Amino acid sequence: MTSDGDTPRIRRPWYKNAALGTGLFLMVLGGGNWIVGELSTSRHQSTALGLVSSRIGRTPSAEEIEIARARMDFYHVVATGGRALTSLGVLIATLGVARQLRS
Repeated sequence: MTSDGDTPRIRRPWYKNAALGTGLFLMVLGGGNWIVGELSTSRHQSTALGLVSSRIGRTPSAEEIEIARARMDFYHVVATGGRALTSLGVLIATLGVARQLRS
């Protein structure tokens, strides 16, 4: 017992902190989406701009350019969602850490 008569608090393990676990999960998921989105966007960028592709060895056709632009747009959305999930995960994990340190 403490000097003021309160019983001491028992600190829960960090892995039982729901906010911290959720935040870490969102950071990992968002980081993966962010990386995949950025890499795939850059992979389709030269084709979408109509530049000579080293992969096919010629200037892409109008249909190939349109397909590359659609894929680039899709992966841009994936990367943006990944950044949002990562940011949300950092916020929730920060709140979880604060809650863990306070208890």
